Amino acid sequence: MNKNEKELEQISTTDKLKALKALKEAGLRVELSSSGVPTVVCVSPLDIDKEIKNVRKVLQGLRYNGSFGVRGPRKTDQISGEDVTEKKEEGEAIPA
Repeated sequence: MNKNEKELEQISTTDKLKALKALKEAGLRVELSSSGVPTVVCVSPLDIDKEIKNVRKVLQGLRYNGSFGVRGPRKTDQISGEDVTEKKEEGEAIPA
């Protein structure tokens, strides 16, 4: 077993929770997936590339070497009032 495999096996739940907290403090919308991976939820699928760079910067500051995810919104995600307001200001159509 090489060194990288040992390091990945030793990533604890507390490290994942610290990563989750740091991402929330950075102003990102984050959830813990069913497999225990911190996942950032983007407002638009077009923002994924930009968010990946932001997430990497935050996690490198923590020296977190584990997995993380970035995904676009789902139809089942609840949209907060702030998201709706931002979309109206941008002039996008909001489905009824």
